[in-house]
Amino acid sequence: MIITKLNTNQFKTLIILLGLIPLIGCSEVEKQLNTSQSINHTCPIVEKKNNILLDNEKNEPEISKIISSKSTNSSYRNQILNFTLSQLYFSPHATTLNSHTLLIAKVAGKDFFINSIPQKQNDFAFLNAISQMANFYKKPLAIKNRLTLIEKNISEYIYASNSLEQFIKDNQAELFKNKDLKRLYFRGAQGVRENELFARLSYVKRLSKLTKFAKDHNSINSYNSNYLFRRGNYSCSFDSKLHDSKMAILKRPKKSYYNTFSHYKDQNNYIIGITSSLPEINNSIKDVLLSNFENDNYTALCMSELKQGRRYILLMNGITYNAQVLTELINNFPSVSSAQEYMNTKRSLVLQNPKRTISEIYGTTKNEQGTAQYYTPALGKLTVLELNNGLSTYKDPRNGQLTCN
Repeated sequence: MIITKLNTNQFKTLIILLGLIPLIGCSEVEKQLNTSQSINHTCPIVEKKNNILLDNEKNEPEISKIISSKSTNSSYRNQILNFTLSQLYFSPHATTLNSHTLLIAKVAGKDFFINSIPQKQNDFAFLNAISQMANFYKKPLAIKNRLTLIEKNISEYIYASNSLEQFIKDNQAELFKNKDLKRLYFRGAQGVRENELFARLSYVKRLSKLTKFAKDHNSINSYNSNYLFRRGNYSCSFDSKLHDSKMAILKRPKKSYYNTFSHYKDQNNYIIGITSSLPEINNSIKDVLLSNFENDNYTALCMSELKQGRRYILLMNGITYNAQVLTELINNFPSVSSAQEYMNTKRSLVLQNPKRTISEIYGTTKNEQGTAQYYTPALGKLTVLELNNGLSTYKDPRNGQLTCN
């Protein structure tokens, strides 16, 4: 990460950071910055209208098979359960059995929310979230039947996402040593790349082993919260009051991988989910990855009140204190704004000992801080979903290089 300090309205220094640990101190490297490149730099915000959101849109035909299959047409409750469970196949590195899981659903106007967090290494938080949703909508989980239905309807080979490609690159040596994972994620010595086909998992084949593992480890448990915390015109997955107090970053976070997915039928029927995982290759069950439960990068979520028929869902991930950064962002907008405004506003993080504010070079300033100012190209990754007679997705244009994606 790159940070600059403001002195008499000029950017004079550039601090080279690795991750977030340097936010509490590291050596400085001087480098001049062009002021026009450093202040109020924004990018066009692209709206993508599509009622299906996946890690790779090329897999949408596979989802259509699941949604339209005869066994699921009887009820949208069944459709969203199968759709959510199918993420184990489409994003096997970011959606694991024990991923941190956030789900927001509405069926026939009846709202459901869950924040499922693993409390020990083998808590199957993702499966637990689906189980809770099934109970809420009074449908049996019937995990074997649902997995069989999914595997019967989707292709044996599906498209890899950019996130999966990055995961393979980040863990190439370890993956290559594991014969089961190597078979899935490599073609010879070359890792699978975005938009290339790879063999999907077969959970049905592994079900007896996974069931025994779950029984031995008491795995269908996790910390669950069905409560959304109110903050003005927003409802959040975390208590934002805890993040009004400023904090220091105490350790360097490990890299997590995220999967955001959604199916929107109409304003009274939809599902939105996001999982985050820190896969442990040495802890896999054959070719099924499991996450390290000590994941510091849980996604933070805030949902706006309806404004002129629109509702915004803000998802922040990518750094240790996603909740604090998202709290600071919504503090800039007591009234519900727009996706473009949320996205192009400078994000900040206020730290102590000594007190200072880390703000983005990217974006426009809403509130000036009275503390020492340091600047970085980007703080985390924001995704904004807009619900308005359809689903619109806005992805963060920040790439950490002061250029537009």
